[in-house]
Amino acid sequence: MTKRVCLVSPKPPMLQRARQQKLDVVCVYTPEEFRTVPPSALEDETCLVLRHREDPRAMVEAVRALHARAPFSAVFTVQEEGVVPAALLNDELGLNGVHSDTVALLTDKWRMRQHTAAQGVSTVRAALATDVTDITEFGAAVGYPLIAKPVGGSASLAIHKIENAAEAERVHAALAEVGMHRFLLEEYLEGPEISVDVMSFAGRHVVIAIADKITGAGFLEYGHSIPAVLDAGLEAEVSRTVGAFLDSVGLRDGLSHTEVKLTPAGPKVVEGHNRRGGDRINTMTELVYGIDLEAAGLAWMTGESEPLTARPAAKCGAAVAFFEAEPGRVVAIDGADEVRDHPAVVEFHLQFAVGQVAPPVRWSPDRAGYLVVTAETGEAASALARSLAGRIRFTTEPVDNDADELRRQRDLLTDLDQADYVDVLEPRR
Repeated sequence: MTKRVCLVSPKPPMLQRARQQKLDVVCVYTPEEFRTVPPSALEDETCLVLRHREDPRAMVEAVRALHARAPFSAVFTVQEEGVVPAALLNDELGLNGVHSDTVALLTDKWRMRQHTAAQGVSTVRAALATDVTDITEFGAAVGYPLIAKPVGGSASLAIHKIENAAEAERVHAALAEVGMHRFLLEEYLEGPEISVDVMSFAGRHVVIAIADKITGAGFLEYGHSIPAVLDAGLEAEVSRTVGAFLDSVGLRDGLSHTEVKLTPAGPKVVEGHNRRGGDRINTMTELVYGIDLEAAGLAWMTGESEPLTARPAAKCGAAVAFFEAEPGRVVAIDGADEVRDHPAVVEFHLQFAVGQVAPPVRWSPDRAGYLVVTAETGEAASALARSLAGRIRFTTEPVDNDADELRRQRDLLTDLDQADYVDVLEPRR
């Protein structure tokens, strides 16, 4: 009997994976999301196009009606914008997925910090803030530097490091300018950052991929490599820390992506998500371990696979590196053909073509493109990827769009900050 799945905000590759698993698919999109889906990507899928952020109950009732006629085996998403509506549907339909209590903690970072502090899990000092006094009082209490960031954002947008009390007013003004009048303060965590992708099976967590991370200005990510360079003892400590974090937020099944700082006091969780990692981590995990996280997560949640006992041994290393371009209209791109044809390059993508405007890099999609390579080890792959990325040269000419840029950043923060959306989630009884 064909199993039925409700996919929230699926991109074309996710639709293809569902077809390969011979699932009957119903998709839930917002109008804005649906407009980005190429018509050729859709075949026999039923699509519900709803403004579910504005009216989540209408979405629930529409999906409930379909579920009553032919029950879903699972509601599934791998997109950050899909985790809240998917949780609502899991709650209302009584399905065995990630539910509202977990998603509320992972989406609202202030809730998460309060919760993990109460449980004594990867405690990081934090406070909710609205003004300059909040910043200076928190700085006096915990010491500088500090981090100020959105309560419910993603994609490395609007993260500020505050080095001392004298910078408090400047950072507060920058936040207010883009409409961020409530924000999270955290103690700054010294040390390199890694990410950990896990599959959980009825409460048993299997670490699949640990990635080293390269960050640039504003903590934007410019590269990842798998496997991370960790000795066995530190890797085990990271696995224990992430497992304890997932237990604390109640994540028992499916995919998760947790960002971790390797501090002098041990691994500390930066934030977590109930989805696979972005930035081509799924591609690299399949290259290195032979595990397609999206396909494996979907198969587990629909009851079509057995649980993993452990990740396979690494077959190679893989890395992604992102390109940089000066803001402005692109007038030339040099080096692309040479780099694209390099035998180690598995994927190559340019975000902007000649004639298009490259914006200031405010969040991940503003980066100018990327390449994915394989090599013998993750470390070797990272070095090669960065070397090849350095050969891509964008020539741009200035454009006057300061007002548009400010409006764009405000709109992005509004769209990505799901902390208010979390309020529609009601803890399960």
